[in-house]
Amino acid sequence: MTATTIDAETTVIDESSDTRLHKAGEAISSATKWSLAAAIVPVPYLDLAALAAVQGNMIINLAEVYGEKVSKQTVRGLVSVLLGTLLPANLATATVGASAKLVPGFGTLVGAASLAAFGAAATYAMGKVFVRHFENGGTVASFKAENIQEDLKAEFAKAADKTAE
Repeated sequence: MTATTIDAETTVIDESSDTRLHKAGEAISSATKWSLAAAIVPVPYLDLAALAAVQGNMIINLAEVYGEKVSKQTVRGLVSVLLGTLLPANLATATVGASAKLVPGFGTLVGAASLAAFGAAATYAMGKVFVRHFENGGTVASFKAENIQEDLKAEFAKAADKTAE
């Protein structure tokens, strides 16, 4: 709970902020785990589609936590733009991961592992950026991907470092 002192006699406890952050954290955590599961889809490139679906559902869930309604079409666009921000620097990891699955056996394992690391870090980073946006009073309508690109890349780098440990 967050306590805010208005004056010497009045303290207001804001339970909704802590509750919101807790629910948002649970949504990010769940989506990050599902991102790992999406990586083991054995069909090349279908795994990337599964990852995008997981991330889209996470954004819908986060929007609901913050009292927003968002269409699946809008979310698809947001996920595409955000993945487009992360993919150029991480293209080798994501596409090699998906393409490696074309090689039976070992390729599937290597592909799943590299895509799992990328997917989990990307999902976590997207979640953190959206929560920060919503917490700062932003809405889905006011979300501009170009304004958060550097923040997204920094969150991704932190998350990727954690998964590498």
